[in-house]
Amino acid sequence: MINSDDIRKWLVSSGVLNKVGKPSRYIGKELNRVIKDPDGKLRILLSFPDTYEVGMSHLGLKILYKELNKTDEFYAERAYLPWKDMIEEMISARIPLYSMETYTAAAQFDIVGITLQYELCYSNVLALLDLAGIPLLQKERTTEPLVLGGGPCSTNPEPMADYFDAFVIGDGEAVTPQICIEVRENIELLRSGRRRELLELLSKIQGVYVPSLGRRKVVKAVIADLSDYEIDPSPLVPYMKTVHDRAVMEVMRGCNRGCRFCQAGMIYRPVRERGVDELRESVRKVLKATGYDELSFLSLSTMDHSSIDVLSEEILPLLEPQRVALSLPSTRIDSFGVEIASQIASIRKTGLTFAPEAGSQRLRNVINKNVSEDDLMATVKAAKNSGWQRVKLYFMVGLPTERDEDLEEIVRLARRVKAVGFKEVSVSAAIFIPKPHTPFQFSPQISEVEASRRLGILRKLSGRGIQLSCHDPSSSTVEGVLSRGDRKVGRAILRAYKSGAIFDEWNEEFDASIWQEAFKTEGVDVQDYMKGYSTQDELTWDHISLGISKRFFIEEYEKALREETTGDCRWVGCTGCAVCQTLNVTNVLRKA
Repeated sequence: MINSDDIRKWLVSSGVLNKVGKPSRYIGKELNRVIKDPDGKLRILLSFPDTYEVGMSHLGLKILYKELNKTDEFYAERAYLPWKDMIEEMISARIPLYSMETYTAAAQFDIVGITLQYELCYSNVLALLDLAGIPLLQKERTTEPLVLGGGPCSTNPEPMADYFDAFVIGDGEAVTPQICIEVRENIELLRSGRRRELLELLSKIQGVYVPSLGRRKVVKAVIADLSDYEIDPSPLVPYMKTVHDRAVMEVMRGCNRGCRFCQAGMIYRPVRERGVDELRESVRKVLKATGYDELSFLSLSTMDHSSIDVLSEEILPLLEPQRVALSLPSTRIDSFGVEIASQIASIRKTGLTFAPEAGSQRLRNVINKNVSEDDLMATVKAAKNSGWQRVKLYFMVGLPTERDEDLEEIVRLARRVKAVGFKEVSVSAAIFIPKPHTPFQFSPQISEVEASRRLGILRKLSGRGIQLSCHDPSSSTVEGVLSRGDRKVGRAILRAYKSGAIFDEWNEEFDASIWQEAFKTEGVDVQDYMKGYSTQDELTWDHISLGISKRFFIEEYEKALREETTGDCRWVGCTGCAVCQTLNVTNVLRKA
């Protein structure tokens, strides 16, 4: 078996780093990495099934890296999927997937954890396992590492069920350390090939789904208070530019605004905020330990933090001396959001993004986007008066009950925003994909042909200082099938991978013909997964509980069809989703 010295020697002396693009993807050695003596420790490889620069931008993997490594008995390292040129070099030289910290082959770990952030990475997961030398099918493994999945896509684990030993459902910090303790205490079961016995033990942990044991009911694991988990004071700093090249700090988790298309807003309920004092001290430590010139306050809706005004007043003086910019994921569509954004931009403007999602008020009511056109126009005018010259708007095409006049309203609204006086307005149009565990999980998805027709209506926006970008209808069709897929779809994923599908989430790499042939060969009727469901149907993912009752999803879907809205429980009282009662948690709001 190849050892870490062999891999290190190959990297240094073979000349491979001169042959591949972006060689710093593969060398490790980053600032603030964790180095331990691996002897006697449970070894965990945290893997991201995409390139280094994408994976290093993902906060969830970094959180687990810190949480596991603070336990002396565990050693968590990292791996990312190499780009195609490096994969070819590694296969040619018989070099397996290896860790960034110690150049240890993936197959020598006890656990390989893989995050599932988006459906179009599924072929990448198989490429990662293949490169690691781990059998792709769970049923063919004996003494190999346990392969664990987690992340938002694990809330419908069935398409990837044949390839994972177990899935983590819910907050990873709450359950992954428990899994590691159980594996360490019973490591001989794994090493002697008694894999099923170990999986039976893991299945008893809340938030763990073991597909090979059948469709057992699993309730997600949840952290009651985010502040019980310290922000990493010394996060990893890469040598190369990453997708999100900045310090990232999670200020809150969860969102209760209830947008009916938004899976993340359902997965991460309830809202749990960090306090101002905690965040201020963490900012001091993180900036000192990293040297970044930009800091991002990450959450699904940062402007909704109960103390966002105090938080900005407290944080900005820490950033100004070194000209560190503060960025927020999105800006609330009201004047208060722009007021806060203007304070932030006093150091350095980082851009403004708004997400009306739909052009007409009728359709915004359908999706429960509780903002009006007057709100948007007042906000963009305030932004223009505060000095912004460019603004970005996000919309979706193919939403339930959408009509052509709703699309014409996007055109009209974008032109109205441009008329405020911005140099440039960017409009991004995504194709709506119904996601599991949302009120719209029952909805049909529009066909590729229909999506192309509707996007054609928006092409009137091109020019006149308005930049339009649209998602690819063919990739959206594949994503839709994978999103609501079952194990038959899982067989098509394997077929597509063996036919060359890899890096499908990269537009230039996606090949629709591979997927069309894979679906056809495996008997997957695309229309079966696009046509939608009755609210009385048993759904593929019903055995996975996020704490939200199915009755709530049904009621919200029916309200959507009646064009009725639902308020946010933080401000209007309980809306009946049942997550607090089911999981014995509640909103944690920290008003300064």
